[in-house]
Amino acid sequence: MKKNIRVALSFATFTNDELNSFAILVIVCLKSNPLFPDLPVAIADLNTLLTNYQNAMSAAAQGGPKDTAALNEARDALVSALRRTAAYIQSLALDNLSSVLSSGFDVVIPNHTQTPLAQPVLNSLDNSVSTQLQLSMQAVPNARAYQVQYCSGTGAWQEMGIFPSTRGIVLKNLTPGTVYSMRVRAVGGSTQYSDWSASISLMST
Repeated sequence: MKKNIRVALSFATFTNDELNSFAILVIVCLKSNPLFPDLPVAIADLNTLLTNYQNAMSAAAQGGPKDTAALNEARDALVSALRRTAAYIQSLALDNLSSVLSSGFDVVIPNHTQTPLAQPVLNSLDNSVSTQLQLSMQAVPNARAYQVQYCSGTGAWQEMGIFPSTRGIVLKNLTPGTVYSMRVRAVGGSTQYSDWSASISLMST
């Protein structure tokens, strides 16, 4: 007899930045996920709570006690919504690990063995479509999603987004003749993130 997999609630103890990244991941993974059709908190509402939380973090970084209190309230509201969502996923009594992980939530591991994710390997960039670069990469075992960053020239790395799979990762609205670089790290595992991949570069057409 298979035992149901327990959904982890450890996100409540994450740092503010970690909780922000985790909430983004959950929203990406749950959006249009057919395994979870009756979410207790709608994706639109989760997005609103996340936006409020992000705005509160920005305000608290330069504000005073009032802004810190507002951040704590926004964090509590987001954590509460994530707890309700986790309880719903737990109530489905899923016994397939990949199904549970497709929600973006972690699972409770019975032992304390560390299972860090492997470093992603990028295969190539394709510039056959003008002003776009499409990324080809190898999937990382047990990864729930992929965080992608890009830069042009010697500029700073910029966030491109979090993607639930290795398919359809396309950098758009580029300047022809400019060389762009991309790098990826996997999301999931006991360490939450893998190491960043080696970057690859190509000129936009």
